[in-house]
Amino acid sequence: MDIIINKYKKVADFCYDLFKIAELPLHFSKFSNKIYSNFQKLFLLVYKQFRKFTYEELLTDIADNISLREYLGLIKIPYYTTISRLEKKLSSNMLERLTLAFQTMIPEPKRVAIDATGISLDSASSHYCKRIGKPYKKRPFLKTTFFVDIDNYIILLHKSRQNNRHDTIDAKILFKKFEKKFNPETIYGDRGYDDEEIFKFIDETLRAEPLILQRRIDIQNHRRKGHYRRKHFKTFDYCEYLQRNKIETTNSMFKRRFGSSAKSRGAKRQKLEVFFRVIAYNIDRLIRLGHEVILIFIRIIRVAY
Repeated sequence: MDIIINKYKKVADFCYDLFKIAELPLHFSKFSNKIYSNFQKLFLLVYKQFRKFTYEELLTDIADNISLREYLGLIKIPYYTTISRLEKKLSSNMLERLTLAFQTMIPEPKRVAIDATGISLDSASSHYCKRIGKPYKKRPFLKTTFFVDIDNYIILLHKSRQNNRHDTIDAKILFKKFEKKFNPETIYGDRGYDDEEIFKFIDETLRAEPLILQRRIDIQNHRRKGHYRRKHFKTFDYCEYLQRNKIETTNSMFKRRFGSSAKSRGAKRQKLEVFFRVIAYNIDRLIRLGHEVILIFIRIIRVAY
């Protein structure tokens, strides 16, 4: 069977595989008119992030792309509210299942880094605001924390928050989810994650090596607070710690490819927009890594169904 050539048909195949692994319902209600499946709507939301479209631009593009529409089985073009309503119906449990569905499609991560980045909530240019004399203040942003496989530049887990909080708050929540699915050898983090509880969790629960840069590296080790901070400071390898910079590369790739600002209005919609960008980014990485064997297997499954 021929390998699919069109890139967005490959994206549809990956979306279909995620949809099956996450065990999402084809329709939310038995009383649904069943014109459009949840898989079709899911793909359109991911495709929207790939092309950086508004809803109007998305539907215009789908109307012109007859080949892709036939591949998806879209009999007619949906109205934009049909797609946007799916976001409201996706529960947090479904979103988590979609995120973790990537575990079956990627190799076991050995080196993992954690870092936070900001997604701007407005698209105004700060340089232009200063030039025209407009009062400039700190721009609102959505703080997003990423767990990244730095060997393949794939986002494993993420959490978004609208309020500015310390890095360790979201990190502790993500670490509890992380231990259920992954077993890395090394975890990298900057000074924002220099916390005794995090060191203890990585050492005792994950059985991994925490390469986290501590705030005070100029004081003697016996004066440090915390048993685990003192223990791992003795074996801290700064040259190896510099591999943490790869997560900064991931942040840059993510923003350059899919944008650094959110178009949606409302906290929930903004978080969902970032969520679908993460899915789109991971699919893009898997395609670039050349997972053609997976695509053939997915293609066979789709034909069987």
